[in-house]
Amino acid sequence: MKPKARTIGGFASLGVAMLLLATPTVIFWRPHLPFFYIIDDWTALIQMSEEPFWQYVLRPDGEQWFPFFHLIFYGLVRMAGERYDLLLLVNCLGTGVNASLLYRFFGRQFSAGLALILSFFYALAAVHHAIAWNAFYLCYVLSLGFFLGALLLTQSYLRAPSFPKLLGVGLCSLLSILSHNYTLLGLATLPLYAVLLGKPQKGKGFWPLTQTLGVVYLAFALGYLRFAGFTAAASHNLTIFSGLPGPNYLLHLLSAAILSPFLYLFWGHFHFPVWSYVAASLLLTASLGTIWLSGGPPERRLSLWALLFNILPIVLISLTRYQRSVNQAFVARYGIFTLIGALLLLGTAFSLLAPRLSQRRWFKLAALGLFLFLVSGQFASLSIWRAKYLDMSRAATVCYRMLYSRENFPEVAAKELFRQFCPTAHPNITPNQAIAIHRFLRGLPKEP
Repeated sequence: MKPKARTIGGFASLGVAMLLLATPTVIFWRPHLPFFYIIDDWTALIQMSEEPFWQYVLRPDGEQWFPFFHLIFYGLVRMAGERYDLLLLVNCLGTGVNASLLYRFFGRQFSAGLALILSFFYALAAVHHAIAWNAFYLCYVLSLGFFLGALLLTQSYLRAPSFPKLLGVGLCSLLSILSHNYTLLGLATLPLYAVLLGKPQKGKGFWPLTQTLGVVYLAFALGYLRFAGFTAAASHNLTIFSGLPGPNYLLHLLSAAILSPFLYLFWGHFHFPVWSYVAASLLLTASLGTIWLSGGPPERRLSLWALLFNILPIVLISLTRYQRSVNQAFVARYGIFTLIGALLLLGTAFSLLAPRLSQRRWFKLAALGLFLFLVSGQFASLSIWRAKYLDMSRAATVCYRMLYSRENFPEVAAKELFRQFCPTAHPNITPNQAIAIHRFLRGLPKEP
């Protein structure tokens, strides 16, 4: 398969960009619904309202260290205050931008039409509920966006090498991991892209890209050791440095990187129905089988790169989380990355079958039926999440108002209510903290 290296041009290109930008906002943003700060938002609010600005920006977040995101999120929360819907709008628009960048990348691998269909599906996928209704997870949106920017610049550099492009790859890569450490190992797929898919001379840009990423890794490592340290790395797995992981680690890794994204193609809620496991397994097997049996070296290299794109970031994620329930592997916030790998495999398989079968009516009907079935699964499962997030938001609003108003609200009742919108991994909120957060969100000075 020769990459088409084409996308829709002219005014139509602007229309595609606007469509992809608007789709997540149209589907997910509901300013009239009472969404409010939940889960990780509250840990961040406690830290913002109690700590000096630079202490918050540079502090670790569990095993993560992402000061660029802290900087951006602090400013956004300061501006939005109690208007939580404005923060969610930023997340939705950011997802649309990522879908537009993804369209540019897919356009280098597939026909313009197929690139648009895959990108449009990504933009409307229910997996985005994880960031569309939880403001703190803007960190994943930023990290993915900068990574896609680095990937597009890598493609451009391989076609026409220049130092500014290489500098752009390094800057985008650094901002990606400083927005969230998910892409830490995923950055290795950039020089691997040069080896597997680079044109016209495969591997020509490998060493310049590798050296650039070496500088990025060194800068991140120095910052991490200075402001987070080894203790942060073990915050979610105290035995991370004491031995080799076992079979549970491999189960977590494969579930998160391979199975989960194909499940999210069919259903947007991680309590997946039984039929979705069957359907996802069949589609995964059919896609890989088609690529292996019908594809040539270019298709197989692209599929290998897609698998590495999904697997490498999860290597570290699973290392810190595999001792928890395997359900952790199926959380949707990872899916906004791994869904891309699944769509690459699906698109590669389709591009192999289409030239031979596109004239047959049954193939067109089957392709249309599959697309409509996948889209219907996204919308059918979205209402489950919406109800869950609204329940958490209502509980958060009640708790927040009662605590900062200094009403007679028993501490035990406050803790029970707090756990309805913030799990046990996060600290409890006290009345004094609620008051400090209230003043912070209202733009008032701290109490003396």
